[in-house]
Amino acid sequence: MVTFRFYLVSIVAFFLALAVGVVLGSVLDGGISDSLKDRLARVEANLNDTVASIDDKNTEIKELQQYVDESAPFAVEGQLLDTTAVVVVEPGVELGPVQDLVQRVRQSGASVAGILALDPRWDLKDKADREQFAQIAKSSDIPVAQLQRLAWQLILGSAAPGSTATTSTTSTTSTTAAVAEDSSTSVPNTTAVPSPFAELSNNAVLKQLEEAGFLQLLDVDGTDGAGGQLSALFLVTGTDSTLARPGAAAGELASTATSLKIPTVLAEVFVPPAAEQKDPQERGDILRAALVGKEAGISTVNDLELVAGRVASVLAAADLQKGISGNFGYGPGVDGVLPQWIGP
Repeated sequence: MVTFRFYLVSIVAFFLALAVGVVLGSVLDGGISDSLKDRLARVEANLNDTVASIDDKNTEIKELQQYVDESAPFAVEGQLLDTTAVVVVEPGVELGPVQDLVQRVRQSGASVAGILALDPRWDLKDKADREQFAQIAKSSDIPVAQLQRLAWQLILGSAAPGSTATTSTTSTTSTTAAVAEDSSTSVPNTTAVPSPFAELSNNAVLKQLEEAGFLQLLDVDGTDGAGGQLSALFLVTGTDSTLARPGAAAGELASTATSLKIPTVLAEVFVPPAAEQKDPQERGDILRAALVGKEAGISTVNDLELVAGRVASVLAAADLQKGISGNFGYGPGVDGVLPQWIGP
């Protein structure tokens, strides 16, 4: 039987339990709060240690990069004495690393006029470009299919090892036509100037290609080297090349150069692909594709975007003059970051 006493006991028990809960809760809450504060303090301390460690590593990286930048001239000094070099770059490739390559080549003692840059139109994808290219070929009495290859021969062939730059009274048209008939013929310079880039202004074919915008010579500030016969060629492609097949033009020029026994370094400016990009190219893929079916005697460098790549390019060219080739940079299929030091 439910009585008033039952209700009274129930009410008292309720409030008693509530009071005990409040007391216990306050005690436990203080303990939990203190524990959380301790944990937070430890996390903050660890975070501060991590930030300090990162700052130390960034400082170390900055100092090492400064060391690499400032030691690069000493690494290449005297490597390419009495040498005239040519630097060719495909369209779309970042010019900063290529300009620095020119400076390193000059620091090595070589003479290099600047950068011979191909235009995106070199692909001849547009009808208007093909028509203009055909018009240049027709005016020079050269088959269209041979004009691009002839351009390489005009730039490289006239200064190939063993040839002599002499003043010629032969007309440019007849000279270039002869080369079109016999691809093994070297085209004599029309001037005694030792630089092969003199052809850009002295050869009618190259001058027309330059004026039409298919190729151009880009100046690079700095002091040119001592000069000499052409014995170093640097071909630059990269993941940002706007050619239909990046590396294709560089590969074709490499074939022409090796047939003329010119030491050739094929280098890549690698730009990491975006995270969402499908089937991204790996470092060195372009170089491997460009060299398919090509004869030996070409060295590759797959990290021209780095100072190490520019130094490796100069050292590789010096080794090629001694008959030693290799593949340098990072990733699979390389012989090392730099060519092996052999000593004096």
